[in-house]
Amino acid sequence: MAMRSLLAPIEADLQKKFVLLSGPRQVGKTTLAKQVLAKLGGKYYNWDLAEDRQQILAKGFVHDKRVVLDELHKYDRWKNFVKGIYDKFHSDLQVLITGSARLDIYRKGGDSLFGRYFLHHLHPLTMGEVHTPQQISKPDLVLNAEGFSENRELFENLVRWGGFPEPFYAANEETHNRWSLQRRELLVREDVRDLTNIQLLSLIEHLLILLPQRVGSVLSINSLKEDLQVAYNTVRGWLETLEKLFIVFTLKPFEKKLNRSVHKERKLYFWDWSQVKDEGARFENFVASHLWKAVQMWRDLGMGDFELWFLRDRSRRETDFCITKEGKPWLLVEAKLSETQVSESLHYFSNRLVVPAVQLVSTKGVEKRMGPIPVISADRWLLQLP
Repeated sequence: MAMRSLLAPIEADLQKKFVLLSGPRQVGKTTLAKQVLAKLGGKYYNWDLAEDRQQILAKGFVHDKRVVLDELHKYDRWKNFVKGIYDKFHSDLQVLITGSARLDIYRKGGDSLFGRYFLHHLHPLTMGEVHTPQQISKPDLVLNAEGFSENRELFENLVRWGGFPEPFYAANEETHNRWSLQRRELLVREDVRDLTNIQLLSLIEHLLILLPQRVGSVLSINSLKEDLQVAYNTVRGWLETLEKLFIVFTLKPFEKKLNRSVHKERKLYFWDWSQVKDEGARFENFVASHLWKAVQMWRDLGMGDFELWFLRDRSRRETDFCITKEGKPWLLVEAKLSETQVSESLHYFSNRLVVPAVQLVSTKGVEKRMGPIPVISADRWLLQLP
């Protein structure tokens, strides 16, 4: 089992509070949880197993020193259950709770667990994590990095197979195809059905087939509703469900300090970028996923209030990504397949917002500077992200 970079932070946080580990299906949450137990000792309980479920409900685990409660989010009253356990036993019991979307969904509605846990998001594998899993790069490194190393083979494998452990480490077409189809059916037939009242599952599956073609462009719900022949609010609700289930994530346009910025439009990306067929869109999704992981990890670990946006104004100037820190622009990033001439929009927004910028290209062996803006091969620059 390959080591994940969240192993050490979770070990440290377990000494202080309960830990919630959230993330997509099949991203490696159970494997990571078992790695924690293998290193620290403790017992593993899975809500899906009848015998374990009986032990959990009877609170038969509270006399252990350290436990993993896997898939506990499937228990309807899991929050009140955990609150009671924490309030009575937390001084002697360390608990790691793993789950998918529901850990985030129910956390946001009147958080009765506030102050009792640390939340971590487990993302797909990325350049930095595979290359140096024992290290989580701090934000300042991104702005001050020099003398980039490179790992072209890792870059090409991740772009092709995606960052979910099973297809990435298998690295063959048959495994990737079978895994992709089975995962899509599992997400639609089980997760969407169990979490919502949506009945038209075949249309949800159709939506999942349509969405990869929209990656890299501003998302038009009107266009999707026409393709699916359903109401606007229906499509919007389905998209929100897919986001809650860690199938897609969306970025809003950054508005502050920009005149004539767009307000409502969003851009959409997949957690599994290998499902995007177009080369340019997949590369943009690949970069987006690396940045999304970085800002979430930095937030989870208390390194700052980071968020990820895109930039677009009514003059149709657009830059792919804007990272903010404490609500202020911190770094702009543009993703291009091979264009080494700095984007005019990137140059404009960098000057307008007075913020550093970088242009990443898929082409290998590029590292130069066009005025104040560096143009760098993605297989070099992305290695410095967590």
